[in-house]
Amino acid sequence: MRKDPSADIRFAEILNQYDALIYKVCYMYAEDAEHLHDLYQEVAANIWTGLDGFAGRSKVSTWVYRIALNTCITYFRRHGKHLSAERLGDDAYNLADDTSDAERAANLARMYQLIGRLGKVDKAIIMLWLDEHSYEEIASIVGITRQNVASRLFRIRNRLAEAASKD
Repeated sequence: MRKDPSADIRFAEILNQYDALIYKVCYMYAEDAEHLHDLYQEVAANIWTGLDGFAGRSKVSTWVYRIALNTCITYFRRHGKHLSAERLGDDAYNLADDTSDAERAANLARMYQLIGRLGKVDKAIIMLWLDEHSYEEIASIVGITRQNVASRLFRIRNRLAEAASKD
């Protein structure tokens, strides 16, 4: 039983406001469309479970990112799964964004395919950076130092550029 009766409303508002963010994180870790939805449900359940404990010391978006990333990474540790280089089909990435421009959609799918080849933590770091989070926010969410974020981002961007030029 919840201590705060308005928790149901807060939970629905969080899912509504951060739906695209949650799907984006889950997409980067999912093996197929069914797995994407399973990960989303696990993230939602973890948000629900942690809602009473959220004290507001960070932005809600930071808290949601942290839960989504930790949920996805923990899933693979718990189930002994390894991420494959094969990604979901282009049609599986259907967020609230209207991607009517075919070239933009193809570039986005390609970018996610390249990011999908990264390790779990590097994937989280580049996603947060692409969402324009500061190095400090990334460090807080991922649990590493700001300097480590800077050096890892430099190496990640170089690896992505190299992979893009080879394919």
